[in-house]
Amino acid sequence: MLTEGYRLAWESRRVLAAVLLPVVAVALLVTAVLDRFAGERPAVAWAMLGVLVAAWIVGLLAGAGAVVRGLGVMGALRRAVAFLPVFAAWLAAVGGAVYLGMLMVAGTGSVPLVLAVLAAGGLVASRLVLVVASRAIGDRDRPVSWREAGTFLLGGVVVPAFAVYLLPDFVAEVVLLPLLLVAQVGLSSGLHMPRHPAVAADSADAALSADQADPAESAAAGSERVAGRKVRVWPGVAMITVAVLVAGGPAVAGRFGGPVRTNDGGPYGPVAVAWPAGRHPVIVTEAGVWFCDDDLCEEFIDVDGGPSAIGGYATVGIAADGTVVKTAVTGGPDSGGPFLHYARCVPEGCRNAWLPVRANAKEKLDPMVRAEAAGASAPDGALWFFVAAPAEGRERGGYRFRLIRCADMECAEPQRHDIGVTDRSPEDGDRNGTRARLTIGADGRPDAAFWTGLNVLRFSCDPVTCANPRETANDDLPLQGIWSTAGDRSVGYFDGRLFQNGELTTVADGSPDGTGALAVAGSSVYVAAALPTRPERGFHLSIGEPARHWRQTVSRCTGGRCDSVPMDRYDGEPQRELVAVAEDGRILLVRPGRIVLREAP
Repeated sequence: MLTEGYRLAWESRRVLAAVLLPVVAVALLVTAVLDRFAGERPAVAWAMLGVLVAAWIVGLLAGAGAVVRGLGVMGALRRAVAFLPVFAAWLAAVGGAVYLGMLMVAGTGSVPLVLAVLAAGGLVASRLVLVVASRAIGDRDRPVSWREAGTFLLGGVVVPAFAVYLLPDFVAEVVLLPLLLVAQVGLSSGLHMPRHPAVAADSADAALSADQADPAESAAAGSERVAGRKVRVWPGVAMITVAVLVAGGPAVAGRFGGPVRTNDGGPYGPVAVAWPAGRHPVIVTEAGVWFCDDDLCEEFIDVDGGPSAIGGYATVGIAADGTVVKTAVTGGPDSGGPFLHYARCVPEGCRNAWLPVRANAKEKLDPMVRAEAAGASAPDGALWFFVAAPAEGRERGGYRFRLIRCADMECAEPQRHDIGVTDRSPEDGDRNGTRARLTIGADGRPDAAFWTGLNVLRFSCDPVTCANPRETANDDLPLQGIWSTAGDRSVGYFDGRLFQNGELTTVADGSPDGTGALAVAGSSVYVAAALPTRPERGFHLSIGEPARHWRQTVSRCTGGRCDSVPMDRYDGEPQRELVAVAEDGRILLVRPGRIVLREAP
């Protein structure tokens, strides 16, 4: 039955193309429109499933009618639609029984028992399909054996599904339904054909579609069977071509970026990422630094050393040449501290050093406020540090801001420059270790930023000498979430909204707390976020709590307009992501254990 069914499907390919391609085209168009305009609503997911099931039923019955009875396209489709309610009702009954059976055995946690229920349900459903197909064809008296049902399940479901599984996602979505239909029509029709199916296939291929026959000729025949001309395939080909273009169009229309590549060998503790111009990405982990040898970081140099970046203990600065500076505040006044423990990391390794925060022992620090610090490497090889030291004499405490320049790694003669003071606000207590930022411009000018709990203070001074210190900005940002700076801008992200220039823009409504990443490139802000989504199409088996499904996206916002592009999908609990943008617009996204690269268009 299996080989004969496949042979019959191949020899009847013109008839099947003429009948099945319009059905698949309509299903693809309808589901694409639903997914595009209302795809995240649960009711729409059920509607899309209903459309696909209806298309499958109509395609199966119409294809069998065309192959066995020689019905034309419209005649086969009309007869299939007439049997659709009966078929759907019986199929729903079988599906409900299988669902109840799954509920009964799922609590046992026995995988073999669950698989047995699924196999039994598949056999019953397969036999039902063959019985209804026989009635639709007109062969009501032919019995269907369990062996035939098992062969149909194997050859009409398992084999095509496995073949499609090997294909890329979008191709699989387009190919799955027609491949299932072709295999199932061949297998179900083979039960009603002579022993040599080639004879029947030739007669079927010679049949006219009912919509192509002359009305007078059809009336004279007195039935839906016609003969004498070759069936026309081009209408179906035209319909499926339009459907694929329309379905694929929304995937790229209004989007930015090219194809996506992934690497499932990413670091499991990423804390920072940058993509220096003209170089490969640099990823800082909790324990070390990955200097990537390719853009997807499939090959890299992993160096260890310096203070740990776990939980914000150390801040990280990545320079334009890829040099990483890790900085942490250690020790206390009793031991002569606090000290800056810093490390300069390059592919050859990390070098460690320590530097007192205070210029001398006479400086008094507020013991109730933690010092904050960040470091960065300058184009001339010098190291800069931005320190927010706790200052006494204020009601809630305060900070004295200082920039320190070290001409070399040893920093035998640190150059300390006081650049400002501020009161401590109550809201900043939850940001220990994440409030100080420092970058060095291409001209060597330091750009320091500090989050107070209510806003971000920006400081700068002249290169090398740090003459003319000044506060350059005072930008309001959310009390929670993440923030970043670039040029004269400060941007923040929290609860799916982007904060910039005093305006709020919703970019990822529904993204979970604890996720999100920012990158500023030119005039655009890139926001990475995970959004809840449906599971991928296909069969899914869940025992216990339902799995959570996420679609990783990156939005590019220029001014008040944002455009989103998908990166990948993942299941389970939401994960913190990092994002970096290359000078040519390529996007690198890093999650624990996975790296995703969207190429430039």
